[in-house]
Amino acid sequence: MSALELRYRRLLACYPAAHRAVHGEEMLDVLLSAARPGQTRPSLADAADLLLGAARIRLRRAAGDATGSPWPGALAVAGFVSMLMLLADGARFALNVPQTGMLAGRRIDDGATLWGMLPVYFGTAPFWLAWTVIAVLAWRGARRYAAIAACTVTAAQVVLAIWAANFEEAPYAFVASSVAGTPLPLALLATASLVASPGPRHGARLLGRARVAGVAVTAGLLVALSSQPLFTLLLQGDLDIPNLMKDPDRAYGFAQMWGRLQLAAVLGIAVLACAALSRSAQGRRTCALLAMAGLPLLIRVGVFHIGAYGDIPVLTHLLVECLAGFAVTMLCVRLVELPLKNRAPGRPGKA
Repeated sequence: MSALELRYRRLLACYPAAHRAVHGEEMLDVLLSAARPGQTRPSLADAADLLLGAARIRLRRAAGDATGSPWPGALAVAGFVSMLMLLADGARFALNVPQTGMLAGRRIDDGATLWGMLPVYFGTAPFWLAWTVIAVLAWRGARRYAAIAACTVTAAQVVLAIWAANFEEAPYAFVASSVAGTPLPLALLATASLVASPGPRHGARLLGRARVAGVAVTAGLLVALSSQPLFTLLLQGDLDIPNLMKDPDRAYGFAQMWGRLQLAAVLGIAVLACAALSRSAQGRRTCALLAMAGLPLLIRVGVFHIGAYGDIPVLTHLLVECLAGFAVTMLCVRLVELPLKNRAPGRPGKA
């Protein structure tokens, strides 16, 4: 047995025994036939592909995919919605670029350097660009590359968030911590969907055209209500940088009204989503998964907060909020399904 074959067999050992018994030798033959002359180690791409494949199969079996569990489909739908919301947040960032550029220009005129302002105002641009590329790859069917890219970007996001939470005084730490809010649970859901479910593209098919259109309209509404240009236009009638000190009382009152409008929109979207998805077991579990990102968003746009963001890292609060959203929603799901537990299961339908 060659060194290359031995190393491939070690990687294939990560797959379940039943899968190896059926496909193991075939996979090994394909890998060895594609190897370069004299190659002694698996390439990084092959190793990552094998490990991701093993994780995907084990997670699917743990979720009960072979027994008709609604969880894989729910994760696929939640992944599609999460990826669309990440794209919407990227669109919000793009809409804010003109005003952000004007603000950076004024700082530069006051003596700041261009290279010092770029990370401050545009430091998260690579994150949004990366998720745009991932979404395009996933939609075009290149799921393997989309999954690898999503795992890489999300891991970097987690590392940056942890670094920013532990080194708050470091330069640009606040830029790194800005991806630790609602974008983080959305990114985790989208990544999990690519790795451990049929994927966001399949989730879109489960939703159907009408619901996909509804999700797109919802994303557009959230973009509008979180964009700086619309806020400024309604506040002062132009798209210049907001001059909040010109009329502080009016600016404060308008900001309060804008916050209440955002809260009402998020609550309304949550109610509509539950109404649209609650008719099937798969849809109800989709709601539970989306609550992991929905509750942190609700807390941030609402007038209430849990505790003070002092010595405890933001990631700790975010984790508690995500788990609380999932746990409370799943409790409601169990209570709804309790009267139906003795009924015969129906044919699985749309989410």
